[in-house]
Amino acid sequence: MSNSITLSPYQPDHQQALQFYPLTPEQLEYTEHPLDLLKHDGHSRTPVTILSRNQIAGFFVLDVSDERYSYTENPNSVLMSGFSIHPDFQGQGVAEDAIRELPSFIHQQFPQFDEVVLGVNELNETALHVYLKAGFTDEGRRYMGPKGQQYALHLYVPKEDN
Repeated sequence: MSNSITLSPYQPDHQQALQFYPLTPEQLEYTEHPLDLLKHDGHSRTPVTILSRNQIAGFFVLDVSDERYSYTENPNSVLMSGFSIHPDFQGQGVAEDAIRELPSFIHQQFPQFDEVVLGVNELNETALHVYLKAGFTDEGRRYMGPKGQQYALHLYVPKEDN
């Protein structure tokens, strides 16, 4: 199924829709609610809204803090965290389409970066499958997170031809 997916830096007018963004207890085991993620202040963090046909379909944060070095030594990397898809949009390919749009978004918003990294809990098999199917790679790096062992995944962002 082809979705009209757009990645957009979070805008204050998205907040109302995020009030009605239900995540199950199972999902909250591995991620935070978007409104909670927005409470984490910091100049290193860029909240991103996933839009499908102009409706909020998902959310994540891109972070350039030193936390990314848990996943890679690459100084030109950015950490993706808090990735979630609104339940109304799950099972429609929105997550994969959003990840496939990520390189273009990175080129626009963070042209200096050539890698996106993330951690996924080893027990979160559904998320691991989606990330790998959409283009992330597992290079064997593991680390212990607050809720158990994590896979460090990588998405390389090739430079655009000018």
